Amino acid sequence: MAAAVAEEKPAKSGGGKKEGSNLLGEPTFEQLQNGRYKCVETGHELPAHARDSYAHSKRCRVGLIDYALAKKNPPLNMFKQDPLNSSKLICKLTGDTINKSEEHIWKHINGKRFFNKLEQMEAGELPENGKVEGKGGKQDKDGSKAKENGAEKNKKDKKEKEKEKEKKMEEIISEVRELPGDSDSEEPDFWMPPVGERWDFDDGGDRWGSESESSYQNDGNDGAGFDHIAGDLL
Repeated sequence: MAAAVAEEKPAKSGGGKKEGSNLLGEPTFEQLQNGRYKCVETGHELPAHARDSYAHSKRCRVGLIDYALAKKNPPLNMFKQDPLNSSKLICKLTGDTINKSEEHIWKHINGKRFFNKLEQMEAGELPENGKVEGKGGKQDKDGSKAKENGAEKNKKDKKEKEKEKEKKMEEIISEVRELPGDSDSEEPDFWMPPVGERWDFDDGGDRWGSESESSYQNDGNDGAGFDHIAGDLL
């Protein structure tokens, strides 16, 4: 026979409660066939008269946190379980570790640091730590991708600037090399006729022959004059 199910919320009890102590609200109970009640979030069974006291017990409040954490219900979608300590939570937005209690969760999400990170996330900026699925979309852990992208962009810009400088230097060097007077082939200071040619068409043969004959004749005339002078003296 199927159990009769009825979901009920216990009456809220007044009193001086700590701020944020009822952050997740009241647990949900379903009535079983045997007249007992079962907490939907924690699975704990209890008699009807114990519902109110159980709803405000530490076991129930921690169970509500675990349930919201598993279902990623706000505001627990901003947190994850500390793998080293079952009684601690890690904020995925700020990276801070807090106690697993509604008071500490409430205090953290109302803190200045959390609000600043939340504004950065909603503005599309990556937070310093964590990965959040929410209004701002998925955020990369520790903001590493944002830093890497920024560093790569700076490197690319720097390389492009260096390439532009090198290109300008090459253009300047090429312009200087093309200036007149700086070429390797220089013209001679004076003109030389081509080999085997003269401007007056004189090959030198007649000149050298006439000079040798004239000098020979002169030598002969000089000897005759000397003989004549010697005869007169005698």
